[in-house]
Amino acid sequence: MKKFYVSIFTVFFILTSFVAQAQVFNSITSNPLNFTLDDGNFWVGGVAPGNPCNNCTINIFANVTMVQNGFSSVPAYNTCLPGCTFLNDVVLNGGSINLFGSTILTINTYLELFDTKITLGNNPVSSEYIKINDQVDLNGTASIVLANNLTTVDATDVGASTIAGPHDDFFNPGVKSPGIFAIIPPDVNGYDYTWTLDQGGLGSSTSQYQPAPGVFHYILNCAPQVVGSPNSCGDGFIFGPAKTSLDATYGVIFIQSTTLPVELVQFLAIKASDGSVNVLWSTSQEVNAGYFDIERSGDQTGWTKIGSVKAKGNSSTTTDYQFSDKLPLDGTGYYRLKMVDLDGKFKYSKTVSVTSETDTRPLVVYNNPFSDMIRLKVNVSRAQDLVITVSDMLGKTYINQNYHAQSGDNLVSLPSSISSHGMYILRINGESYDQTVKLQKQ
Repeated sequence: MKKFYVSIFTVFFILTSFVAQAQVFNSITSNPLNFTLDDGNFWVGGVAPGNPCNNCTINIFANVTMVQNGFSSVPAYNTCLPGCTFLNDVVLNGGSINLFGSTILTINTYLELFDTKITLGNNPVSSEYIKINDQVDLNGTASIVLANNLTTVDATDVGASTIAGPHDDFFNPGVKSPGIFAIIPPDVNGYDYTWTLDQGGLGSSTSQYQPAPGVFHYILNCAPQVVGSPNSCGDGFIFGPAKTSLDATYGVIFIQSTTLPVELVQFLAIKASDGSVNVLWSTSQEVNAGYFDIERSGDQTGWTKIGSVKAKGNSSTTTDYQFSDKLPLDGTGYYRLKMVDLDGKFKYSKTVSVTSETDTRPLVVYNNPFSDMIRLKVNVSRAQDLVITVSDMLGKTYINQNYHAQSGDNLVSLPSSISSHGMYILRINGESYDQTVKLQKQ
C-alpha cells in the first residue's frame, strides 16, 4: 500500500488500527481516477481500512490496486514528514475481502492474511480477477475462494519491479517470486512456508506439486485438460470454482470446489386471516440452484414434504418466494426449506414455527438491520391508507410511499436505494395507526 505523508494521516492509521474492529468498508462502484486501495477517496465515507485491520469486512466494487511505496493521489500528501511509515506489509486479522461485479484487484505489495477469507465470485455471473505482483501469505485458517468459473487468480509476474514479501524461491537464496504462500511449521529443509501459487512451482520444499509428469501448474478447470472448460491457463493461473485447502504432502494448495450455495436472507411462516399459513423466503444469491422443498412437522422430529417451488437458478440480486399451506396443522406447526442444487446437493434452512394464536403486534420489522429491502408486517384494526417514510437522523427522507392496508396483517416490502450505513427512522401513519421505529442499514 502507499504511505500517507502527513503526520495527521499517520495518527489516522494508528487510530483506525484500534477502531476498525468489526467494521465494514464499502468501496466506490467506479474508479476512473485510479484511487489506490489505501486512499480514502476509494471508500464510501472517505475512510480507508487501517493497517493492521482487525475483523474488517472489505467489499470491493471497482478496479483497484494495492500499491507498494507509492504516492497519494492527493499532491499535498506526497511528502513524507517525520513519523510517516512505509506500508509495505499490509496485515488483515480476521474478517474478509469480497470482490463484486467485474472487478480486478491488483496486489503490488506484501499482504498478510491472518484468519481472513478472500472471496471472488460473490456475483455469480460476473468475472472477478486478482493479479498478484508481490507475495501474499495465508496464515492460520486464512483462505481464498473462487466461487465460479469466471473468477481468476493470476501470479504470472508481469511488471513487478521489487518484491516486498520475505520468501525466497526454494533452494535459490535471494531470488523472490510473486505468488501466494502459506505459513507452515518448518519442513525437513527448514522452510516455514509452502508455495500455493506462482509461476515456477507449487507445494513444499520437499514435495513439488505435479498433477501430471513434467507439469508444474494446476490443471483445475483448465482446457484442454478439463473437458468443456471455457478456460485456458498455464503456470501461475487458477480458474474457479476452486479454493485453498491443506494437503498433508504439499501444504496449502488449490483444490476444485463447488460454487457458492444459495444465500438465504429471510425465511418466515405467517398465519393468514383465512387460517392458511404463508411460507415466505428470500435469497440474496443463487448459483446453480434447482428447487426448494417445503417441509412441515408437528414436533421437529418427523418431517413431511408439503410442496416444492422451482428456484430462479442463477442470480446476484434479491429473489422472493412464497408457498401457501392451505391445511396447516392444529396447534404449532414447524416449517423448514430443503434447498437443492442442480447437481442434487442440498442443505436445510433454519426452522420457523406458527401457532394458532394470531400475532397482533402493530408493527414487525423482519430484517433489521436491512440491506436492499425493508420487510414489514403491519397490523391495523381496519382498512385505511397509510403513509410510510424512512428518513435519516438529520431528517432527509429517502422513502415516501402510500399504502392501502387491509384489516389485519399486511406484508409490506419497501425497495431501498439507501447506500450509506447508519441509523434511520421508519414512520407509518394512518387514520388509526401511528408507529415509529429505528432501522439500521448494514
